[in-house]
Amino acid sequence: MNREVFSFAASRDAPFAGTVWTFHEGEQWVVTGPNGSGKTYLATILAGETPCRGVQVEMPEEIDGSVALLTFGQQQSEAGQSWLQARWHDSVIEDEKTVDQWLSFESVNEITPFEVRGDDAAERARFARQARLLDKLLHIAGLRDRLIVQLSNGEMRRTLLARALLKSPKLLILDDPFAGLDPAMRRELKAALDALAARGLHLVMMLRDPDEFPSCATHRLELDALRVRRMGRISVCSRTTETASRTLHLCSLSSKQRRAGRHSRCLCPEGGGARPPVLELRGVTVRYGKRLVLDRLDWTVCEGERWLLTGPNGSGKTTLFSLIAGDNPAAYGQDIRVFGQARGTGDLWEIRRRIGQVSPELQCYTDGDLTCLELIFTGCLNEEGNIERPTPAKRKEARVLLERFGLKGKERTAFGSLSTGEQRLALLARALYPHPDLLLLDEPCLNLDARARKHVLSVIGEIIRQTPSLTVLCVAHRASEVPPGMDHRLDLAGGCRER
Repeated sequence: MNREVFSFAASRDAPFAGTVWTFHEGEQWVVTGPNGSGKTYLATILAGETPCRGVQVEMPEEIDGSVALLTFGQQQSEAGQSWLQARWHDSVIEDEKTVDQWLSFESVNEITPFEVRGDDAAERARFARQARLLDKLLHIAGLRDRLIVQLSNGEMRRTLLARALLKSPKLLILDDPFAGLDPAMRRELKAALDALAARGLHLVMMLRDPDEFPSCATHRLELDALRVRRMGRISVCSRTTETASRTLHLCSLSSKQRRAGRHSRCLCPEGGGARPPVLELRGVTVRYGKRLVLDRLDWTVCEGERWLLTGPNGSGKTTLFSLIAGDNPAAYGQDIRVFGQARGTGDLWEIRRRIGQVSPELQCYTDGDLTCLELIFTGCLNEEGNIERPTPAKRKEARVLLERFGLKGKERTAFGSLSTGEQRLALLARALYPHPDLLLLDEPCLNLDARARKHVLSVIGEIIRQTPSLTVLCVAHRASEVPPGMDHRLDLAGGCRER
């Protein structure tokens, strides 16, 4: 019998009641389950970050002192409100760290400039070797000159993983590591996890879909409502891949679509009838320092059109949304019109009142103390940009929206107490609450399990069918996360370039 990596036992009156789970050397475990099933909670217990009465986790000393945890909550903590600051600068931001600084030996090991240390040459050499390996496996080298606050969601996930691995843990616990990654990066991350497992790293991976299982995964534990449904060896038939048919579905939106070329240019198809333009961008260019994110983008979106935005992590999709919402100063020095008004003219809040939005960044900086109802009310602003006082009818409407997204009974639950998937559902309800004319969906299905994803897409599709005038822009990395009814596509496949 191989040695134990850890043993987990829960009493009958504790979360995961009656569970006895042993992780042996040579095994690699995935943990699955619907939103709210306890995956993140279990991850924090295993990492020793959340004490839990009635639950006991025992590890050999060499493992116990070398456990690393990566969760979406860490991304929320690192981002905080700083992404808003990043949107208001197109060059260097004072006091903000670059990826290279954040992944330095001193930063990872939390060494202060005043700390007196002995000879650590061997430790630094080992760290440098690990950094070179991770640069190759996770494609970190191309991010090192970037500011942390200017990373895309997918780039931030890769950087957090690199930081965790630079500590050379023996046990790595990953909570939804593939969330927000483009297809190519998902494949590369699976290959990287396989390579790390081959080097002796023990893995516990909280995953949502079987097509995310890396080849190294040997065992599976399934959760539901803080209980273990089953556990055991992974069968061959339970592994699936992203098939060609699903990829074709992503590419076959309609004959109206036009793909952007290498320079990220795309024109709205001609002949839109009498529908007025909602967005007009002409020659829009955005740089972060020397990095060219958008290059002379021409794009027109007419009322009632539904656009899918695709492209690799860091290609400018979220930046484009920030221009539209007015969260980026580059919008005010270029030819951009929203609802017929040029940026810098008209009433900013009047425009924002007509926009509903959900994004990973919004999820990161939302006040965790807000209840679900209070959160939804923040989506409806008056002419001065203040939250409108909800009428009894609007309160009822907010409750109906929560129920529609599967959050009935969570009205008074704090946003920070929700699972990451439930947070995304609450934000979707918030985006629809003001009856927007323009809906910005940046990865609307991020952190959602298959069942919740199917339900959310059904709700969005129903709203699209019932509201012909609603204009929708959606960012998605998977065919299974595209709402029905999308009829145009903007492909930012060229990605960022240096200039």
